[in-house]
Amino acid sequence: MNRLRLLLFLIVSVFAISPIVAQNQNATSTDQQPTFKSNVRSVLVDVVVTNNDQPVTGLTKDKFEVLEDGKPQTIGSFEEHAGMPDVPELSRMAHLPPNVFSNAPLVKTGDAANILLLDSLNTEMPDQLYVRTEMIKYIKSIRPGTRLAIFTLSNRLRFVQGFTEDPALLMAAVNGKNSAGNPEPSVLLQTASEQNASQTLVAQMNAIAQGSGPYGGATSVQAAADALAAFQSENTNSQIGVRVKLTLEAIEQLAMYLQAIPGRKNVIWFSGSFPLNNLAVDQNAVLRQFGEEIAKTANLLTAARIAIYPIGVGAMGLSPNRMYDSAAPRAPDVTGARTATQHQVQELDTESTERVASEASLQELAKNTGGQYFIHTNGFNDVLDHVVKTGTYYYTLTYSPTNRNMDGRLRHITIKLTGGKYELAYRRGYYATDDFLSPVAKTEHKGDPLRPLMDHGTPDSTQILYTMKVLPTPTQPGTLEAGVVSRRAGDNQDLRGAVTRYSVTFTVPPEDLALETSADGFHHGNVEVTLLAYDRDGKPLNWMVRLLQVRVPKDHFEQAQANGVGFNVEIDVPASAVYFRSGLYDMGSSKAGTLEIPLAALVASASAPKQ
Repeated sequence: MNRLRLLLFLIVSVFAISPIVAQNQNATSTDQQPTFKSNVRSVLVDVVVTNNDQPVTGLTKDKFEVLEDGKPQTIGSFEEHAGMPDVPELSRMAHLPPNVFSNAPLVKTGDAANILLLDSLNTEMPDQLYVRTEMIKYIKSIRPGTRLAIFTLSNRLRFVQGFTEDPALLMAAVNGKNSAGNPEPSVLLQTASEQNASQTLVAQMNAIAQGSGPYGGATSVQAAADALAAFQSENTNSQIGVRVKLTLEAIEQLAMYLQAIPGRKNVIWFSGSFPLNNLAVDQNAVLRQFGEEIAKTANLLTAARIAIYPIGVGAMGLSPNRMYDSAAPRAPDVTGARTATQHQVQELDTESTERVASEASLQELAKNTGGQYFIHTNGFNDVLDHVVKTGTYYYTLTYSPTNRNMDGRLRHITIKLTGGKYELAYRRGYYATDDFLSPVAKTEHKGDPLRPLMDHGTPDSTQILYTMKVLPTPTQPGTLEAGVVSRRAGDNQDLRGAVTRYSVTFTVPPEDLALETSADGFHHGNVEVTLLAYDRDGKPLNWMVRLLQVRVPKDHFEQAQANGVGFNVEIDVPASAVYFRSGLYDMGSSKAGTLEIPLAALVASASAPKQ
């Protein structure tokens, strides 16, 4: 995969696009545009209003007051959403011709979409098993018409089940031997046994250093105990740092997947912890290390209109305290170190500290995204029904900030409501960066920007919507031989044997690209295109990365607006390939679109090449 970083420079001029592809792309892009596509800097806020946990409807615009950093703002647009759930748009896919695919989500305009996120990265194995058991119970008695999508988080984010109201599909997503929703141990989360073993070892060394006898009071023993404790602390902090990084990346990918779905998105996140507050006592150090990534993640959540509903599991509410768990390790028997009672008190204090820190992180995350945090509850059905119900009744308002200084700082949003005592849930702020409020802001690119989005099974990104037509080329290369590089279509120089060469035609609405107009009237921009062919196990077999310069002449731009900007590339795919993944990255706006399809979905597949 190192060769994925190979970039070749091509020039693409737009004249005429295939009417079939263009018409379908135009149809998919008209009603489903990412949030914040306007050149006018505007902030959009969804507000859930409840009274005694019941949605409040019928409020008018004049009842709301918006402040940014304490200063009043003028409300622009205002809309009430009265609980209409998202529904499948079957007609769009039915209208796509054979071998044409789109990364536009399979939902049409609705008031809210609900997503379950099962987190094994930050949750201990016993608690994952408990969540899975309760989830199966919930699905068996799910309210008819409830539509959900399911994702999992381990070492990366995985797409498990798209939006569906079919209980059988949901059950298959969290059940079965080969399901991606099955629990799995986190390699970055210490188990209770590992924590106990580490504490016991240090305690034993301290006891030896403090006791009597030939080794008692030995300075070297005490120094070794202190060094071991420091090493364990550094190792734990390192693991937590990696979990923070992976968690933030997963949330970003989820936001990029959900961005093109209209309306509010309620992400119900089952997690044992959110490690940000646990990383260090000095929170300023945390912000220095992850501040830029935190700001980026927060703005992606805002742009995608995602509200996080964390449900605390494990020590935070859905299982007993570790010390009272029959499967937990026994207290260490350390002579002279401390009594069993002292050990129990220390264990309870340690777990209480961890719990408070995790609760604070998740509580803050929920509040800042307009969601709600649930803890100390075993009523899955009640919690999920509450989120699905209240999360689909909300008000959407926009305003143009009076402070137009894009200094990258956090802007605090306050919303007040007159005429009654209500509880309000809404996003509490955003980071004032050009990439958030300006659709054509340019950022410095580090490495290959598409690479993190191209792993097999990664959720499709919908920041850029496009169609992709995949057909075998009229002339096939036959069998590739070692050393004959010129005959290959793709960047895997070791590819050999029988292959099928596919022609891939992309069509993108120009409004999804940051095209600039030059003095000669050309509309131009730069787009990275990536193609990957994977085998059944997710191993890359062939790939290509190309940097395309898109140049649309002035007299063809109207046609491009109607039919889309089109370009074509070719790639050789061996017979063992099962999945085909594509990606587009607009260098001007730093937005991406990706799409993965099974090769079996190709209606007109090529016959085996002749030898």
